[in-house]
Amino acid sequence: MDLTAFLNSGLLELYLIGTLDQEEVLLVNQMRFAHPEVAAELASLEAFFEREALQQAVKPDPEFNDKMESLFLNLEIEQAMQLSDPPLITSFSNADAWFKMISPLLPKNDFDGRFEKLLRNDDKVMQALVITPEGVEEEVHENMHESFLILKGTCICTIDKETITMGPGAFMQIPLHQPHTIAVVTESVIAILQHVEC
Repeated sequence: MDLTAFLNSGLLELYLIGTLDQEEVLLVNQMRFAHPEVAAELASLEAFFEREALQQAVKPDPEFNDKMESLFLNLEIEQAMQLSDPPLITSFSNADAWFKMISPLLPKNDFDGRFEKLLRNDDKVMQALVITPEGVEEEVHENMHESFLILKGTCICTIDKETITMGPGAFMQIPLHQPHTIAVVTESVIAILQHVEC
């Protein structure tokens, strides 16, 4: 291929953004090693793309940085899994690790009804271990985020008109201002319930 035509073909730009097929990549590599002008043009285009990316970059919202920092800190706390400092439950939570941690708190004898054990209660967060054969009637939360992590058993969560079946390992955060109900479909459910103030 004529060198000038090759340089004007647009293949170098497509090569740098990774949209060429294998034959075209092979052609660009052959031309780059055979012609110093192609190697120089590739270097120039790379520098241009980098400058443009930096100029067009959007700084993340400071709240996003805070949320990410909190998430990573919580993941570190979850690695330790200590009852004295329980992590927040999230979609990344490990239900097996949680069950192992709360096992010493489980009732020793058979019991009927509902069992609750407070795990954490501070200015912003309330967490409890809940064992229940009963569901939750319709409720709406206006100023706190409710979430739960299912450790054992199965329930059906209905949010507005959407129905979700949840078993061990399932995590749910209830959206604010949305009516929701929970129906227990097994003999009972063991879950971590969490309320976080907005």
